[in-house]
Amino acid sequence: MDSFISKFHTLDAWLKNPLILFALIGAGLGVQWVIFRLLKLSNKRKPSLLKAQLLTRLVIPVKILVPLLFVYSSLSVFELSTFWQKCIEAFIIINFTWILIAFLEGLEIVVKDKFEVGGNHKAKDRKVLTQLRFLKSIAFIVIITLAIATILWNIPQVRKIGTTILTSAGVIGIIVGVAAQKSIANLITGFQIAFTQPIKIDDEVVIEGEFGVVEDITLTYVVIKIWDLRRLVLPLSYFNDKPFVNWTFKSKDIIGTVFLYVDYSFPVASLREELMTILNTQPQWDKQTADLLVTKAKQNNIELRASFSAKDASDIWSLRCQVREKLITFIQENYTNNLPRVRFKSMVQKQDV
Repeated sequence: MDSFISKFHTLDAWLKNPLILFALIGAGLGVQWVIFRLLKLSNKRKPSLLKAQLLTRLVIPVKILVPLLFVYSSLSVFELSTFWQKCIEAFIIINFTWILIAFLEGLEIVVKDKFEVGGNHKAKDRKVLTQLRFLKSIAFIVIITLAIATILWNIPQVRKIGTTILTSAGVIGIIVGVAAQKSIANLITGFQIAFTQPIKIDDEVVIEGEFGVVEDITLTYVVIKIWDLRRLVLPLSYFNDKPFVNWTFKSKDIIGTVFLYVDYSFPVASLREELMTILNTQPQWDKQTADLLVTKAKQNNIELRASFSAKDASDIWSLRCQVREKLITFIQENYTNNLPRVRFKSMVQKQDV
């Protein structure tokens, strides 16, 4: 063994350095394999979504980071220039940033799954998820900013330039503040939306005459997924300046209505019975609310309002369409003579003979 080591030291640098480099990379990959092997065994014995997310999201960045750390710990052997040392340090910082971001994304999935029940989230849970989404975006910006600052601060030449720039930071701050008024206003509005909760992730809203679901809330805009799969993108400031309808502000369950107009001679009780028969065949009805009332009596007809409930806006839309169609069919087939009609009063004019 001693003779092998002595012979290894006598090798030229062009041959010795690559061998050391490959050995360090191999050791790093071996350590990474052991770590993830143990994690896989742990997940196999006691499965959890967090372990599954770590196995999926961290395998590549850790596979790069661990060998880099082994190489960095032995830089003195290679006698590299300062430039290459700074490059390796920058790669380590970038990789560590990658791991933090991947971990936060996996943690978001775990939290969302914890609150999800039957594919849906309750209103109070969606509040937490909206705040989590906003805080995650802020965390991404902070992590990336710190990573870039650390890389630049690690370079002596850039550090000297940075010291000079800091002396005029006050003037630059004023200029940037004036130029980015709208962006700053959107950021402040984002904090307000995240914690006062006028809208939340998965809220069902009517905005600009369009019905949709809040798909994403970023630091500057909100994405509304419209019923026909288009996306309506609105700046955060919109929700402070203009009114909008939130159908799921407190909860997702909702009452839908269907209006019908019939003649005064129409037997309302029979239609009320038919409404219950129809609702009992519809899976969207949650069996909480159902009623048929005469809401108006006009000159030529009466207005009937059928009301019923469902668990969310999508179900209530489908239920309204089904109930409307079936009630109209029932009237057409059984009470054609009781449809709205216009009556003309005969006028007899008396003429003097």
